[in-house]
Amino acid sequence: MTKLTRAEAAEFLACHDQYLLLTHRRPDGDTLGSAAALCLGLRSLGKTCYILENPEITPRFAFLHEGLTRPEAEPEDSLITVDVASPGMLPNSFGKLLDRVALRIDHHGAATSFTPREIVDPDSASCAELVWDILEIMGASMDARLAEAVYVGLSTDTGCFRFANTTEHTFATAAKCARAGARLYELNQELFETNTLGRLRIQGWIVEH
Repeated sequence: MTKLTRAEAAEFLACHDQYLLLTHRRPDGDTLGSAAALCLGLRSLGKTCYILENPEITPRFAFLHEGLTRPEAEPEDSLITVDVASPGMLPNSFGKLLDRVALRIDHHGAATSFTPREIVDPDSASCAELVWDILEIMGASMDARLAEAVYVGLSTDTGCFRFANTTEHTFATAAKCARAGARLYELNQELFETNTLGRLRIQGWIVEH
């Protein structure tokens, strides 16, 4: 297993094509946002890239992957996992693809290496920050949709910048997302200020009991 720097990961991605991105089970904003951003960034560079459909994606984050997914892998695909700390985090239906993963992009320090090459930065609060850095090195087009995907990743993994993992780099990346046109207010309202009826009922039951 080879550990890569940001520049080396960018070089690897620049030298290959036909990418398929894998997200983890019970997908959160970071794995889904990171995959969407990487897919959009690679496409802006002329690469063929899709995200493998995750059967567990929820309506809350489904908008991130609109027009970016494919239902199954093809033989010529170069597989990449994003925000996946161990093989057990992959959905069961992805298990048969494990031996084909060429690169793991992650930020979990306590992780299990399972790919021939990886870039892991535990100092990053989210995988999305790492994806932004790599795409920036590659010269990808950092448009508003890509920026919103990154912002979803970094904001959800930091509890909207309230958790102890939030760093200066996190805020710097969020600022870049804002400059690129990400709708920060709308995303914050949707992700952190909006509750479903079911969730409100659960919260009420918890308070009562």
